[in-house]
Amino acid sequence: MLYNNPDLVTDLGVGLWAWPLPMDYDSDGDNDLVVSCPDVPYNGIYFFENITGHSEKPPLFAPPVRIADGARHLQVCFVNGEPRVLGRGVEYQNFRKAGLSEPKALFPFDSLEKPFTRVRFSQCKYVDYENDGDFDIIVGFDHWGDYGWDNAFDSLGNWVNGPLHGYIFLLENTGERFDNRGMITAGGRPIDVYGAPTPCMQDFDGDGDLDIICGEFIDRLTWFENIGTRENPQFAEGRFISNEEGVIKMDLQMIIPASIDWDGDGDIDLIVGDEDGRVALIENRGVVKDSMPLFISPVYFRQQAGLLKFGALSTPFSVDWDDDGDEDLICGNTAGQIAFIENLDGGDPPQWAAPVLLEAEGEPVRIMAGMNGSIQGPAERKWGYTVLTVADWDNDGLNDIIVNSIWGKVLWFRNNGVKGSPSLEDARPVAVAWEGDPPYPAWFWWKPADGQLVTQWRTTPYATDWNGYGLTDLIM
Repeated sequence: MLYNNPDLVTDLGVGLWAWPLPMDYDSDGDNDLVVSCPDVPYNGIYFFENITGHSEKPPLFAPPVRIADGARHLQVCFVNGEPRVLGRGVEYQNFRKAGLSEPKALFPFDSLEKPFTRVRFSQCKYVDYENDGDFDIIVGFDHWGDYGWDNAFDSLGNWVNGPLHGYIFLLENTGERFDNRGMITAGGRPIDVYGAPTPCMQDFDGDGDLDIICGEFIDRLTWFENIGTRENPQFAEGRFISNEEGVIKMDLQMIIPASIDWDGDGDIDLIVGDEDGRVALIENRGVVKDSMPLFISPVYFRQQAGLLKFGALSTPFSVDWDDDGDEDLICGNTAGQIAFIENLDGGDPPQWAAPVLLEAEGEPVRIMAGMNGSIQGPAERKWGYTVLTVADWDNDGLNDIIVNSIWGKVLWFRNNGVKGSPSLEDARPVAVAWEGDPPYPAWFWWKPADGQLVTQWRTTPYATDWNGYGLTDLIM
């Protein structure tokens, strides 16, 4: 579906999961965004043209153009100012012209991963690590062996398996091959972030040597200052990148950072992709405080409206939410939000407004797993997976929202507004007159309260008058 709204500007985005490759793709003197989307149904590598250049901060982008099939593990680095795109143990030569069609093997990658189990991220970048004039490779990959996958809570909701790991290896260029020199250390220990390290090695603090900034599987970035020299890097213990607002966090999780002097001001910025397909600029201010460069909090890029989009795994429900005679959309997404997408003209096809996040009692709706709300553990803490329907649940003539989520708790948001101007109260449980204890899935570490309805996560509660008795029933 298209927005069909030529004057509209929306968040820039691809489908499920953004792997950003910032570069001057069209060689016109400003930086564009190339973004790999490895998942379905929007799989592809997409070119977003920067149509305002450096005259606007942040710039405005054109709708995306698909240039190749999507892939995971893609990383961009720069050699003599030219972008080089690497994958899992390969370089994709002549990327701007050839896409992924000219892979060149760099290293027998299986041998690097062999000692570890459940590796999901393998991220390679060229870097002249010891300033000897040739380009080595740093490799970030994660390790899920200690974490497992699911169902590892005790009866109090504590995760009893280990954490995710995210390591960085150095592959030294010997002139004939790349030799594995082992894990890069910081503070006397191997660098180990919470999964998906996506290492960026640049001179972020402007002191002439190369530092490291890593992402993770959740939402934070970790700073490792080079306290050695350009020729002999030594890294201090990692610290989360912060500013006066606190630790800088992305809106969702499964973040993928890339590093580039985005705005041409002489310092290295971060371009970071989110799981929901959006991409943000985290701008380097060019100021160092407490031995850490200061960055501006994430600003999500914007584009001319193209395809209708609300996060990832959107769950649209068609209803006349604003009572103006045409069908709007109420949608959930992976982030646990709910949005109203207004039908502006009732046309065929309709013209749509940008998504507006719904609020309850003045606060944006955001249902998240937290540390123990997902069967797959604390690595899923910022996902919510809202699935919903809209119906007059309490028979007062106004449409309410009935929702399930990652928790499996079936809730409803009562509409206490008036026709044409909905307003939501805080969520409350859907009540059931159970005969005996309420049932719940066997893998739950927690038990529902009396009268509470819980079920498998991400199953849609469909509210309708199923039996024709004039009351709203619930089909799960």
